[in-house]
Amino acid sequence: MIKPKGLNYGSTIAIISPSNGLPYLFPDIYELGLQNLREIMGFEIVEMPTARMSPNDLYRHPELRAKDINDCFVDDNIDGIITSIGGYESVRILPYLDMDEILKHPKFIMGFSDATTFLSYFNTLGMVTFYGPSVMAGFAQLNHLPDDCTQHLKTFLFENPFPYTYKPYMKWANGYKDWAIKETLGECNEFYPNE
Repeated sequence: MIKPKGLNYGSTIAIISPSNGLPYLFPDIYELGLQNLREIMGFEIVEMPTARMSPNDLYRHPELRAKDINDCFVDDNIDGIITSIGGYESVRILPYLDMDEILKHPKFIMGFSDATTFLSYFNTLGMVTFYGPSVMAGFAQLNHLPDDCTQHLKTFLFENPFPYTYKPYMKWANGYKDWAIKETLGECNEFYPNE
C-alpha cells in the first residue's frame, strides 16, 4: 500500500469541490466548516480554485475539478485534502486525473458520499484513502456533536493509531438542521441513543 504522511496541528489542508457546488449555494455552513477546521483542528486552509464554483460551472467542467486534485498532490505546500461536500457525478473527473503524479506524491485525502468514486479508484491503485467527514457535513457541526467525535477525529488524524479500532458513538442523529437558517447553523437534528 502507498501510505500518505501523517498530519499535524498546523498542517495545510486543501479544500476541493469534486462533486457539487454547495459552498456556492450555502456559503455560511461552508465558512463554519472552514472555521472549525482552523480553530478546532488547527489546520491551515487553502481553497482550490473550484472550491466555491457554482454547481452549473462545476458540472460543465469536470476537467477543472480534476485539475484541482492533480495540483494538490504535486504541491509540496499542501499536506492533505478534504472535500467540501459530496454530490453525484465525480465519476466524470476520473479521465482527467494524472494518476502517475498522484501516486508519486501520496497525500492524506478524505471525503464521503460521491467522493467514494475517486477514493476507491485511488485505493484500487494501492493508495490509502480516508472515508470521513467533509467541510460542510461533519466539520461544520463539530460544536454540536458529542464530545467524543472531536477526540476521535484528532486521534485518527494526528496520532496515526493503526491498526485503528473504531468504537461506536453513544448517540446518533439523522442529518442536520436547515443550512439556510443562520440561527441553527451547524446544529444537528435530534440525537438518539445508539442501542
